[in-house]
Amino acid sequence: MNGYGEKIKLYRKLRNLSQDDLGDKLGVTKSYISKLENEKTPLSLETLGKIAEILSVDPKQLINNKIQEPPDELKEAGAEWIILGKKMEEQGITPEQIEQWVKIVKAYEKD
Repeated sequence: MNGYGEKIKLYRKLRNLSQDDLGDKLGVTKSYISKLENEKTPLSLETLGKIAEILSVDPKQLINNKIQEPPDELKEAGAEWIILGKKMEEQGITPEQIEQWVKIVKAYEKD
C-alpha cells in the first residue's frame, strides 16, 4: 500500500465511516473524498491534518509507506475490538492501556 488515498480509505473504513460521513466531517463533498482516495486531487497539508484528526491517526500514517498495524492481540479479536477501541479512545483510553487489558483478559481466560 503506497498512496495516501488507499490509506485514507482504509482508515475511513476501519472507523465505519462512509465517504459521505468523512466529507460531512471535513466540510467537503463525497466526490472530493472519492478524488482523494483515488489520488485524482492533491492532498494539502491542511486537509491531511484535518483528515488525520477525524480518523484519529497520526498524519504520518496517511503519507508513510507503512500502515501502523494493531497489536496481534487486537487483530485476532477482529472488528469488535476496532469498534470498542474507537469508543475507548474517545474516552481518553490509550492503545497501550487497551493492550494491557487484553493481556489481563487473556490471562483470566486461561484459568
